[in-house]
Amino acid sequence: MLSVSMGERCEYVRGPLAATNDTVVINIDCSQSTPLSHYVPLQLRDDVTHVAVQLLHCDTVPVGLFTNVTDNLTSVTVASEDAVKLFDGTFEGLERVTEFRLLGFTMLSNLSRSVLEPLRNIQTLVLDGFGSANIPLTYLGSVIQKLSGTPIRRLVLHKIKDQLFFQQTMKMDNFSIENAHVKELIITDAPLNYEGSIRRAFPDLVCFCGGVRIDEQTDKTLPAVWDLMLLSDKLEDIILYRPKDFSSIQSRNGPTIPLNIIKIIPSIFQTGRLYPDMTRYFINGLKEARDEDCELGFKLKFGANLSKVTVNRLFLWIAAEKPICILEDNNLMYLDFTGCSFPNTVPVLIGFKRFNI
Repeated sequence: MLSVSMGERCEYVRGPLAATNDTVVINIDCSQSTPLSHYVPLQLRDDVTHVAVQLLHCDTVPVGLFTNVTDNLTSVTVASEDAVKLFDGTFEGLERVTEFRLLGFTMLSNLSRSVLEPLRNIQTLVLDGFGSANIPLTYLGSVIQKLSGTPIRRLVLHKIKDQLFFQQTMKMDNFSIENAHVKELIITDAPLNYEGSIRRAFPDLVCFCGGVRIDEQTDKTLPAVWDLMLLSDKLEDIILYRPKDFSSIQSRNGPTIPLNIIKIIPSIFQTGRLYPDMTRYFINGLKEARDEDCELGFKLKFGANLSKVTVNRLFLWIAAEKPICILEDNNLMYLDFTGCSFPNTVPVLIGFKRFNI
């Protein structure tokens, strides 16, 4: 039996399938029922606002299942461990739903690119395990992009890739939703690296949570998180971490040679097409605010509203001969390095006046 995941802002914690006391739970077992082609639309009371549908032994969600739901329905969860295909029109009837969750669906191999298009009033979308075995990240992004023009604010992608030993790169442009204002982007339990500007793809982000693989960064992925922290004037909260089951494996043979932080500069200049604003940021910093006593040659300026940085279970093997300088005019109040591994000589950070560890 699958369960829905609930969480606070910038986090995602799994809870019961029925997320609220008034959630109506409907079980559909295709092995003991009529063929899917004969399923009739769900019949719900007019006062039902939350519904969770658990599919068992069903290779798909019946098209038309939701065509007769009432306009009062605001939250829908659909869970499946068996489905391998989702057709166009599957979620017709859910135009007024504001919260939508798809749990499981890990073995999907046939997925309509327009399956989410009916969700015109969606504010929260949770995809948990969705398409993790067979659906490429680029294709999944094209499915999400069909939410263009909706009021979506919170996007949760949980375990969208489950191959921990295979490097995965999430190209942010493939997930950008036009004419939308996503404020919370939560990517959990998936050890990904990010290519391209997260900030440009989601310019309204207030919080970002993402699993990362520091040990497999490339010139194209290394600047992505820096671009978000240094240049976003809206970001308030960022969480970076390594999934627990993966970190326990890597802890036995983690990196032994620290990465000098100065290497981020050539990475940014070599990938100027992906990070043009970061290129200008470093050029201007080295030109206008040069400080030879700082490792990077100048003092870093964080985004105006960034107040909370959490980095958990990462191998922060970063070397610096000089202090890493931060402009004191910043709003950072919370810094958390719980579970991180450091080299024997930890780089010195200066410029923090307001934060609590």
